[in-house]
Amino acid sequence: MTIENLMLVLSTCITGTLVAIGGAITFRYAVKRKNRLIFLFSAMWLMYAVFWFIDAVAHYFYSIPLMALAIVPQLIGVPCIIIFIELSRKENVSPIKISILMVIEALVFIVTFYVPDNWEIIPGYGIHNRGILRIMQVIFLFYFMIFYVLWSFDTWRKAPADLKRLTSYLLFGSTIFTIVTGAMYVIGTFIRTFNTIGFFINGIGAFITILVILKDPRIIYILPFKAYRILVVDTIASVALFKYDWAKAGEVEENIFTMMFQAIGNVLDDILKKGDIQEIQMDRAVLLINHNKKNSIASVLIASKSSKSLRYGLKRFNEEFDAQFQSTLEGSRNVSDFEEGFKIVEQVFDFVPSYKSEII
Repeated sequence: MTIENLMLVLSTCITGTLVAIGGAITFRYAVKRKNRLIFLFSAMWLMYAVFWFIDAVAHYFYSIPLMALAIVPQLIGVPCIIIFIELSRKENVSPIKISILMVIEALVFIVTFYVPDNWEIIPGYGIHNRGILRIMQVIFLFYFMIFYVLWSFDTWRKAPADLKRLTSYLLFGSTIFTIVTGAMYVIGTFIRTFNTIGFFINGIGAFITILVILKDPRIIYILPFKAYRILVVDTIASVALFKYDWAKAGEVEENIFTMMFQAIGNVLDDILKKGDIQEIQMDRAVLLINHNKKNSIASVLIASKSSKSLRYGLKRFNEEFDAQFQSTLEGSRNVSDFEEGFKIVEQVFDFVPSYKSEII
């Protein structure tokens, strides 16, 4: 094994190990928090780890079939992270964005496995891709980079003051992980040494990101918008049983709000016969509502916009609240009996930052 080949194999192995650690950390976090979307985030890291390890073996054995096979986990991992980013921001994945990705991935797959003369075995170095394959991989890489860097930037921009420093590290690591690595890969088309440099830089970016995640896992899931308040209301007595604020909202008598909310629901149900209200849209905010008819309660979450992550969190909160206070809900339902509900909020909505100094 030559020095050049050793450095190439070593760089891919190190990067694969670091990325695998990131995947394991985020997977454990997803299991612990029972958060489905985080599984998508961890899947990207784990798939990229598989890619790097296959890539290392391919270079070591000078195997073109293995190098071609390495693209498969990439084609699986990138949609996972894009779907995660999209659903953490809004209700649905953009059909245009995902369609563009599918077209690019289909072209990469076809060129990788069915177009000849795109691989070169270089003694003392390893496997070097070229031609149309190299171009398609660069396009594929930069499409992924756009999403990842914008997500990091939004996370940094929307982070509260206490997380600003860590999110700055995240943005720095993400930039190295994507843009700088991509630039090295492009230069590596003409100067092979830059491929090895790019792999090491990719590993450094991954390592910085992992350190940030280890420090505070919430950082990977900061919403690019604000959640303000969550209420639990008694839908029969029209009483607010519990309230928790993430931001300083305008003061209002909770029971008046509850009675108004209940009255609107009853009127609409009488007129339309279409069931309970699930959502109320306003110009700059939305009320998400999850009903529990068994105990006649409803959880109401006020946010600047809706997303799949908030809906799933609200559903989990309602379930956990019902489970923890089952006996209390069957009794007198004194407001003071539900004060411990903040622990459920902090567990279920640990990805929602606090903006106590801001007003709606």
